[in-house]
Amino acid sequence: MLVVQQFVTHVVAGVGISLVGDFTAPPVGVVAQCAEAPVVTVELTAERVRGPLRPSLLPVVERDSWVAFNDGERIQLCIKDTGRTPTEAMRVELVRGELVGRYLYDHDWPYPFQHPIDQLLVIHALGVGGGALTHAAAIAGRDGALLVAGPSGAGKTTMSRATAALGAHVLSDERTIVRPRANASDGGGWLVGGTPWPGEGGFAENRSVPLRELILLEQAPHDELVPLSPARALALLYRCHFPPLWDAPASERTMASLERLVREVPAFLFRNQKGPAAAERLLARVGGPE
Repeated sequence: MLVVQQFVTHVVAGVGISLVGDFTAPPVGVVAQCAEAPVVTVELTAERVRGPLRPSLLPVVERDSWVAFNDGERIQLCIKDTGRTPTEAMRVELVRGELVGRYLYDHDWPYPFQHPIDQLLVIHALGVGGGALTHAAAIAGRDGALLVAGPSGAGKTTMSRATAALGAHVLSDERTIVRPRANASDGGGWLVGGTPWPGEGGFAENRSVPLRELILLEQAPHDELVPLSPARALALLYRCHFPPLWDAPASERTMASLERLVREVPAFLFRNQKGPAAAERLLARVGGPE
């Protein structure tokens, strides 16, 4: 049943997507909620439309499941459904550099937060408000959390499973939000948060934890923890983040967030054998199990 002027907020580790207007109520379990209030929120007005949803512009970037456009004033993100023609099933129009916009859809797109639009909007929000979505695990212990980053095959899921077996809380084994605290009264520093987009380990805990260290994984025949300079840490972390490719200024702000992160948080290269000893060594750096 279609209800007009509904309101719903999807919150992922302190990043919100607020939707008001004409849309179909999301199924139970689709809307992400967490105990913490959002510190940055994309505010959208939903509208049901007829006709083509793909703009008559050249795309800035196009993937199998989505395509992005930029006319200088607006960012437009279209989600594709390969089972239909035309493939575009919905479009979000965002004011460039801001956190407001419109959510346009037709009758074949009933679910407001169906992946990947939720992930794209989180990336946009972080590009405006500060922080980044990273290709990384978040492993929490008694004294905070580690951001454990690395490309596919580096061992994030293996390390997540091993530390979880020792009592760690793994917020994510695949995609983790990292962002600065909202203001100085919060104590400063950085937070990492789990997301609804897990890896093979299935870890997806929707909460934020203070970040203690950055860990860049590398497979090796022995375990060795090597301190990294900010420049080296940035080079390794850069390949493990999701920039807002549709907006150059937002991508630059995301890069500035990463530069600040590696200056303020200790970073290490962890050459390891993926065994239980490596997991114990990492968990000890955040005080053991929570």
